[in-house]
Amino acid sequence: MKAWGYWIFAGVFLICRMIPLQKRKVLLFSGHNRGLSGNLLEMKRKLEEKEPGVHIVFYSKQEIFDGAGAAGKIKGVFLFFCVLPYHMATAGRVFLNDNFLPLGYCRVHRNAQIVQLWHGAGAFKKFGLSTEEHAAVQRFVRRANKKITHLFVTSAQIKPFYREAFEISEERIYATGIPITDIYCKSGEMEAGKKRFLAQYPALKGKKIVLYTPTFRQSPQENQKIMQRFPVTQLHQQLGGEWVFLIKMHPKYPVDNIPENSFCYNMTNYSQITDLYFSADLLITDYSSTIVEYVLLDKPVLLYAYDLEKYDRGFYRDYEKTVPGPVAHNEQELCRLILQYDENPGKRHTFVKLQYDYRDDCSSERIYHVLKETSAQGH
Repeated sequence: MKAWGYWIFAGVFLICRMIPLQKRKVLLFSGHNRGLSGNLLEMKRKLEEKEPGVHIVFYSKQEIFDGAGAAGKIKGVFLFFCVLPYHMATAGRVFLNDNFLPLGYCRVHRNAQIVQLWHGAGAFKKFGLSTEEHAAVQRFVRRANKKITHLFVTSAQIKPFYREAFEISEERIYATGIPITDIYCKSGEMEAGKKRFLAQYPALKGKKIVLYTPTFRQSPQENQKIMQRFPVTQLHQQLGGEWVFLIKMHPKYPVDNIPENSFCYNMTNYSQITDLYFSADLLITDYSSTIVEYVLLDKPVLLYAYDLEKYDRGFYRDYEKTVPGPVAHNEQELCRLILQYDENPGKRHTFVKLQYDYRDDCSSERIYHVLKETSAQGH
């Protein structure tokens, strides 16, 4: 979206700001994926538990613009430029899971709380302003991040990385844990996630599941190569018929060359990624922050870094020394490591300690109390 779009959004926001702030109204806005999931879903559950009758509004950017044809596009424009700024201007609390650049042009009410929950746990690969090179985008991001009143992270150790990625003061960064990690300490939630997944894919009951979650690359051509470099047919032949592969690409960078058959399933649009974590027996990824959540399950992880030398996002810590599992650098090493996997739980446990201060189901509770306390102080 260009700057003129941000100004239009901010103009409607300014008009709607004349309406009194509704302190019991909450806006959940997902700029990252479809559907209500992850941190936003868990925060919704906590708010409904603590404040019965709270007015919660949810929008997903992808779903706003999902409509087909001219009518769908008109509806999307109306929702984004009229309805969304109304709710954002009048909600006492706004929860985000990604950057929202129009916010930088909005004159936010001084008593409103703008809460950034982000969409990834911990700090692994560099992100945000740690990697952004485009000067105009940097300005937009800095301007929007100035409006964030609360940024919640998983550990005090990683606060400096988030300060760098968002360029906001550490006083606005709280190491409470994040809402989604609560469910990893609730066996009932994990079983429910498995059941949801198998209800949609009953043929996979009893199968051994490999979940592959590569992160995106800079160009469409490089993204297409991700699956060209993942030898799913060869792996299936070596592992045998009891194994299946779930492919979950980054939701903003889908590809059209994922094989779909009896042993390979495209899960890019499956909204509840935690269901996939709970159902998987082995995670394979490259530089994706999916490992930061998955390690909470204490299950095996393989890293497939075929382009590590060319990967230009960078990491907050040394990649090879830090990752919670063995690293394959080519297809041959990947096949060998899957077949001869020698688990190293010690490396996995060290990774967990780097990323988390808490291993409990109370992160949402801590966040709620921080918001209540700072609200009383006028933030």
